[in-house]
Amino acid sequence: MDFSEYNDHEFPGSRLTKQPKVSVCLITYNHEPYLETCLKNILNQKVNFDFEVILGEDHSTDKTVKIVQKYALEYSSLIKAFIRPKNIGAKFNFLHAFFECKGEYIVHIEGDDYWTDDQKLQRQVDFLDQNSTASACFHNATIIYEDGTNRPPLWINGPNQKKWISTIDFLEIKETWFMATASVMMRKKFVHPLPNWFIDSKSGDIPLYVILAEQGPIGYLDFNMSVYRKNSGGLSYTDSDRSEKFLDNRIFMYSKINEHTEFKFNHLIKQILYEYRILKIHSEESHKSFWHQLNCFMEAIHTIKPANFKEFKQLLKEHLLPNHILIAYLNFRKTLNDIFRRK
Repeated sequence: MDFSEYNDHEFPGSRLTKQPKVSVCLITYNHEPYLETCLKNILNQKVNFDFEVILGEDHSTDKTVKIVQKYALEYSSLIKAFIRPKNIGAKFNFLHAFFECKGEYIVHIEGDDYWTDDQKLQRQVDFLDQNSTASACFHNATIIYEDGTNRPPLWINGPNQKKWISTIDFLEIKETWFMATASVMMRKKFVHPLPNWFIDSKSGDIPLYVILAEQGPIGYLDFNMSVYRKNSGGLSYTDSDRSEKFLDNRIFMYSKINEHTEFKFNHLIKQILYEYRILKIHSEESHKSFWHQLNCFMEAIHTIKPANFKEFKQLLKEHLLPNHILIAYLNFRKTLNDIFRRK
């Protein structure tokens, strides 16, 4: 993965320490109302080590770039900013900034989230320094809903949160989520470089955490030290289980995770792939063609075969459009088979 073509987007004047202990990878796009809060809480961290902020600004259409320029000039010894002359997309903006990080440990945060504890970085560094087998660590965080639902704030992790996370914890159900992005600190040596398939995966969090967990357990710190804003401009709102493109990308992602983990968790991942293939039957694209639905159905039952003919019929009834002729035909075939077997 070579993102050097984006190096000339660097805002001039940064004077970073040559070898920081921690790199904060901050990406931002149209975060004018939020970015200063994010930056202030990064810069207010109380630490006994050097850290840097690698900031990727993805050609915002609001005044985000002016905020970036202001802080990059004022804190040139801490912030190295890249201001894109055109939008390159959240994934590439992240990856370029991520691979510019020089610290032993990396934290990733988006410009509309923020930290609430000025000892966050110190606590996580101390934990990783003291637990050499850990690939990463994370802490609790608060979700603030700004999506018009008027839901009250919610802590992500409950009181029974496991203290150590392994790969299997990310694969027991699809779309598992219990680690806020801004809460995770990881060892750079396990994620520099990343496999090429990571670029093609729309979701970054799950594959990144699996890659880390394959190198060592991920520890949990029982502190609430950040806020995750759930708003309509967030990337999660572009995901839809009615979109075949989204579902195909998830199938690709979990298939690659299966390969990356050398099929140790195939029994779990097969179930996830099956569920996404079932969802494809009901996607907006599949709904236009019965034959396309049928093809998606066959892909699903090829992933996990029905236990018997009765279960197969039930799946047909549930997931294909009501098609009594098809059901009658299958019953007729079964009757014929039974007759000829008796002869």
